[in-house]
Amino acid sequence: MRVSLLGCGFIGYAIAYAFAEDNLRNVEFNLYDSSINNLRRCTSLPLNITQAEKTDLSAEDILKRVLKNSDLVIEALPGSLGFKVMKLASELCVDIVSVSYTLENPLILHEKFKECKSILVPDAGFAPGISNILVGHASTLLDLLEDVRIYVGGLPEKPIGPLKYVITWSVDDLIDEYLRKARIIKDYNIVYLDPLESIEIVEIPGFGVFEAFYTDGLRTMLYSMAGKIRNAFEKTLRYPGHIEGMKLLRELGLMDEEPLNIEGHKVIPRKFLSEVLKRKLLLPNVRDIAILFLSINGSKDVSKIKLQYLVWSKYDVSRGLSAMSKITGFTTYSIAKVIMNYSNKLDYGVIPPEYLGMDDAIYKYIVNELLKKGIRLEELHT
Repeated sequence: MRVSLLGCGFIGYAIAYAFAEDNLRNVEFNLYDSSINNLRRCTSLPLNITQAEKTDLSAEDILKRVLKNSDLVIEALPGSLGFKVMKLASELCVDIVSVSYTLENPLILHEKFKECKSILVPDAGFAPGISNILVGHASTLLDLLEDVRIYVGGLPEKPIGPLKYVITWSVDDLIDEYLRKARIIKDYNIVYLDPLESIEIVEIPGFGVFEAFYTDGLRTMLYSMAGKIRNAFEKTLRYPGHIEGMKLLRELGLMDEEPLNIEGHKVIPRKFLSEVLKRKLLLPNVRDIAILFLSINGSKDVSKIKLQYLVWSKYDVSRGLSAMSKITGFTTYSIAKVIMNYSNKLDYGVIPPEYLGMDDAIYKYIVNELLKKGIRLEELHT
């Protein structure tokens, strides 16, 4: 099997690392990235690498050549490229696992992948990703999902600096979280909210008290589970004090796209802010934690039931992996292995992660893979 990994950044490297630990001799890996340093890091791993290419994957002719040379594509590119890759894969009939957050709804590609007899698993990361899988699993245990509350965060182990935060992933995707309307489910309907319009103070078992704000992480569940969930939201966790700081930056216009003319030079505030955040908050030596807490209220027969799931990871000293890259990349790896090992159990088309959680064997396989890799997952049912 030829597996092409598109993107060897933080997440791509963690995906490659997970596969390297498996010592898969019957799998050939093709690696692609626009950064030679990222490629060198990935090629240092003990993988059966047949090709490692520094290339611009935004160019359609290059992307088409790469996809044609693949049996399975694992895509870990910036969100701006994610849907382009998925759409082209649907035209070339290539199986693909994508971790990118895209503005477009990947479910619209279902019929094209189905006609191709190919598979796309979108949002195959942390949240969305594991969160969807757990909600899908919960739906098999309950007759009705009354309230689904998802709390997720990638944080430094302790608050750092004026924003109580360090960057553990894409700066642009981070800024988008404070700008993008968050979609939640309220009384079975999709409702759009300003992400910073309200702040919740929440205590996560074993980790303490955090601020939480709405983010657009329900994704495919908004449609795939329509009519099955009465109320649902995702909120992102931050240390107390962080959100007021980001609200101030937003209100000052530092997240705006409209250029300013400063001494004859056009300066886009958002790009300026992005560069400042990279310089001040991109601190690779700071240890991080990644936390996902789900609280689901529902019923089975006539009994009220509460399901709770706690998933977490800490900075991995021995592997040199951040908690966020590990928990995201290892989930992507586990889902890719489902396609490699369970193709006979999967329907063609777009398979949102929550559908994987609805199959008991596949759910247990993914959870077991994560546990073997050192990701902690606890289930609490009452």
